[in-house]
Amino acid sequence: MSKLILSHWHGKFGNRMHEYAFASTYAKKYEYSIEAFSHWEGILLFKNPQYKLLEEKELCEYLRNSDLSLEERNAKVLEYYPEANYFDPHQHENAYAQPVCQIIFDSLSAYNDDIFLGMDSKFIKSLFEFSDLVKETDSYKYWESIKGTYDVAHLRRDDIANVEFNLTHIQGYSVISKESYFKAFEKFGFDKDKIQWVSDDFINKWHTDRPKTKQMGWSFPEGSIYCPGIIFDWLDDFLKIYFARTVFRANSSFSWWACYLSPTAKVYSPIVDKQLIYGRNGLTQEIDVEFSEGNENHWMHFDPPRKIIIT
Repeated sequence: MSKLILSHWHGKFGNRMHEYAFASTYAKKYEYSIEAFSHWEGILLFKNPQYKLLEEKELCEYLRNSDLSLEERNAKVLEYYPEANYFDPHQHENAYAQPVCQIIFDSLSAYNDDIFLGMDSKFIKSLFEFSDLVKETDSYKYWESIKGTYDVAHLRRDDIANVEFNLTHIQGYSVISKESYFKAFEKFGFDKDKIQWVSDDFINKWHTDRPKTKQMGWSFPEGSIYCPGIIFDWLDDFLKIYFARTVFRANSSFSWWACYLSPTAKVYSPIVDKQLIYGRNGLTQEIDVEFSEGNENHWMHFDPPRKIIIT
């Protein structure tokens, strides 16, 4: 069986879900095996892993270096698999074009409409079915017990609202103003005082009554640090969105996935039609955007705005 060699994990949890969803869809289509250089959060969160680890321990150890360039990663993989080809679905009109042998896969897989059009919703939702470990947590049991009875708004902050981070790292996210949410609540007939907030605003600048929670940390390549009983420090937020009755989601792959997978939520999503990086050029400004009904609006800025549609 040909291999899809997953040689890198892109970003944090929500982004990794896009990468894993495409890799799994591609592998299923052509009967490839997925062989990854490391595990990720999904090995604990989801019931049916679609991959195994590469047997070449030296190769895996080399790829654990987060500072490697794409060229360096590809070159090292080719030392072990000289017939392999690098494949990036963003560089092909047909995101599911079939190469002739093993492929090296290293792509976020979220910026080509053909990627999503080639996915099957039933398969993707089965791919991200929660594990028994998740279902046994107090958090899962609580939110499931009140599912479909509360409304939430997800506010994306953390690194995208960190001026120092934005001046020293590549950043593509803008900070959507809280006023944009208030206007959306009014537009769609919701009482702002009855909306529950979910955010990663750890400094309580925007989400002023956000409860203090323990941050367990993150490290490449596995990602978020495991904590017994909690699993990951953000899992409660993900489940709160997942089981909500209504979600006003953020410009966030994290809440896009929670909304897409949700068995209960009616979703309103921001139309990210502009970009202003917080703190860049001395400007600590937020952007005002409109919201529309549905989860299809892409969580990143494109001109014109894009949709994510999985049928």
